[in-house]
Amino acid sequence: MGNLIDFFENIKISSFCNVISAIGVFDGIHNGHREIIRRARIQAEKEGGKVLALSFLPHPRQILTPDNPPQLLLPPDERVRLLKEAGADFCAFINFTKQAAQMSAEEFLQKLTEESRCRISGICVGSNWRFGQGGKGNRELLEKFCREHNWSFNAVDELTFENKIISATAIRHAIAAGELDCAEKMCGRKAALYGKVEKGFQIASQKLAAPTANLAVSYGVLPPDGVYGGQVKLDGEIYPAAVNIGVAPTFGNGLRRVEVHLIGFAGSLYGREICVELLAFLRKERFFSSPEELKKQIAADIEAIMQNHCLQNS
Repeated sequence: MGNLIDFFENIKISSFCNVISAIGVFDGIHNGHREIIRRARIQAEKEGGKVLALSFLPHPRQILTPDNPPQLLLPPDERVRLLKEAGADFCAFINFTKQAAQMSAEEFLQKLTEESRCRISGICVGSNWRFGQGGKGNRELLEKFCREHNWSFNAVDELTFENKIISATAIRHAIAAGELDCAEKMCGRKAALYGKVEKGFQIASQKLAAPTANLAVSYGVLPPDGVYGGQVKLDGEIYPAAVNIGVAPTFGNGLRRVEVHLIGFAGSLYGREICVELLAFLRKERFFSSPEELKKQIAADIEAIMQNHCLQNS
């Protein structure tokens, strides 16, 4: 079935001993995930070793429940960046295929031992993490395996926020419900949308003098329809942005889309991959009787966004 593990970078770590493997899906890199990496970091420093973060690609639910896959919060490269920011020295992806899903927990651990390209001396996971065929691998089995191999083992209890377990699923639900502050508290950063800029209808630039980037969202969860204040990091600059999510009832064709107006940006974004951070909800979408009325509202939206952006970055 090929290699179980693909390293994200062409790195040589075979000479490193005492590698602590932090394992999890790690979609969203929320506060619970960062706690797992932090605990792995503590153990690695005790042993004079390194931290290897092992994630999964694709998300297991994309294979196990292909008719109902999750909307992922982060692209793989951003997952790697945030894992390293959290304290991982190296990152790799476990290839989650149909064949991998059928492996027993014991087979999975044996493959992990054989293909990690380093000498593992410990494992750190969330206390409720399940693995292997049918999710039969659990904390007790993993602890037994580590004991038999003379590895350290850390099971990190789940963190909570407002009596809710912090998870990628909880964050998705919060964003979809428009609870951006709640999602931010669980995730440790603003909700964001990732995708490629595609050709739109060019109505905003022709009739409203406010050109927008039509974003085909690949990662991130859409909040309820409306206008949001946001920001886009582009070529080392941060641009405040007006983000319209919905059907654009004044000029739209009834299709839901995401349009981003970068305030102060001049140039083409077509074909570029961008990340849009959502800072605050401004107002609901509504129909305007004329382009002039909508232009006035857009000017008011931009003014509110600029004031909010200054507060966010003060």
